Amino acid sequence: MEVVKVVVQQRRETGKGPARRLRRAGQLPAVLYGHGETEILTMSQESLMRVRQSEAGENAILELMVEGERPATYNAILREIQIDPVSRAPIHVDLYRVRMDEPITVTVPLEFINEPEDRLKIAQHMLSLLLRELEVECLPRDIPEAITVDLAALEMGEVIRSGAIALPPGVTLVTDPEEPVATTAMLREEVAVEEEAAAEAGAGTESPAETEAEAD
Repeated sequence: MEVVKVVVQQRRETGKGPARRLRRAGQLPAVLYGHGETEILTMSQESLMRVRQSEAGENAILELMVEGERPATYNAILREIQIDPVSRAPIHVDLYRVRMDEPITVTVPLEFINEPEDRLKIAQHMLSLLLRELEVECLPRDIPEAITVDLAALEMGEVIRSGAIALPPGVTLVTDPEEPVATTAMLREEVAVEEEAAAEAGAGTESPAETEAEAD
């Protein structure tokens, strides 16, 4: 797991006014919590971008160097990034303090490979990806950048559930193992054609009772 060094600063001011001033200066209000302690911080927008663009993305382990009256160094992860609903820009960061020898719960993206495009086209089916990430538990150093889902053996009408996905060593599934991840279904046009054909076939077939009534 990639470790990204990030320098943050302690802050005293809270509230909307100071937060707006921070963002205008290229900084973001942040909170570091976990293991019974909470600390309010400032993190640069540049640092956040660097973390998100790292190979591990938002699951990167941070070597957090805190500057201020009580300087310290922690290991942490990004727990949540609050986004402005209009500008889509980050406005606040939640950081979670971790210990490298204690397991944590994280959300890991799924990476789908070997999509059966040719078989789907021939069978007039479409692929539905129902889940894009899994919640797992592992030690911080074992957090995978992504979890691979191989669709090569996916049969028409079959469902792949989260419990059937192979996880890396040291990683335990937290998501419900019965949660559907991917499936295939017949295209709507084909379903409509089959339903119409079945209806016509049914309309053209008389039941024994109807035949007897006509004979009487």
